[in-house]
Amino acid sequence: MTGPQELTLTETSPVCAPDEVLVRVAYCGICGSDVPRYFDGAVHSFPQVLGHEFSGVVEAVGSAVTTARPGDRVAVAPLVPCHRCTECLAGRPALCPNYSFIGSRRQGALADLVAVPAVNLVPLGGLSLKTGALVEPFTVAIHGVERAEVVPGAPAAVLGGGVIGLLTVLALRDKGAGDITVVDVDPRNLEVARQFGAAHAVNARTDDVAAHFAASGAPVLTVETAGVPSTQRQALAITARRGTVVYVGTAHQELALDPGLFETILRHELTVRGSWMSYSAPFPGHEWTDAVRILGSGLVDPDVLVTHEVALEDAVRGFEAMRSRDEHRLKVMFRVGGEGACG
Repeated sequence: MTGPQELTLTETSPVCAPDEVLVRVAYCGICGSDVPRYFDGAVHSFPQVLGHEFSGVVEAVGSAVTTARPGDRVAVAPLVPCHRCTECLAGRPALCPNYSFIGSRRQGALADLVAVPAVNLVPLGGLSLKTGALVEPFTVAIHGVERAEVVPGAPAAVLGGGVIGLLTVLALRDKGAGDITVVDVDPRNLEVARQFGAAHAVNARTDDVAAHFAASGAPVLTVETAGVPSTQRQALAITARRGTVVYVGTAHQELALDPGLFETILRHELTVRGSWMSYSAPFPGHEWTDAVRILGSGLVDPDVLVTHEVALEDAVRGFEAMRSRDEHRLKVMFRVGGEGACG
């Protein structure tokens, strides 16, 4: 990126530091956070190579690297914490005040090659490289679910049936949640939710959401992933007494709570928690190995989430698809080197 909505295909020669590796990128997904970066120029500086949801194959290793070797198939954790501050030393790297981030503060993965810290590599095991590019968004869902105590067999709700919401269904199932209800406005997303194991799929445009939970039972845990005021308020209204609401979706609009709804937090003694990114200790955290394990379990076909696949040279079309309302869209993914990234 050289400016808002300005993409230039450029030849570069990335070099890895002693503690870094060069990764030949296979696939790279577009995150919702990349949308304002592209359309509004919301990056820290120009030029900026975007892309942080990616998989690839190790091409070369720095002189101090002993944990990876060329040919390793990996996903890459994009956060680059300082590893020295109070938060990092306490095992909370996502709260590091001195962090960098692949794809927004340093070169990202919309490129053939990208240099990354060796500690950020996550082995893919038997996963395909395409599925490997879904590991990063899945870790966001896993971390969000783990911000609450999942009661085995207890009902749960997911508000928002986009990629993170659908992956949250898998994370809840892995933790032993009972019947899971997904609420969304896209019937195709709701169909995927059923494929992923949701017991109930409620269309907020055509169904009475409150009536559904009145009949089926209030969720003990509600995970809000849409990041819009309607679902942010709804999460408080539907959750069972002494239940937990976890907010995962990033907000882009002002949120107002009327006194009665705010009082629900008090009267129902709700626990309200935020979830940020997807890391724990030892870095990058168990979220990443759990994501590889669950995606490789055969529970579902994760590639059903990839509705758009574009070439690196067609980057503008990929970003336009993120904003389009004319077609069904879940994950937009760039095929850079593809499954043949190892050459």
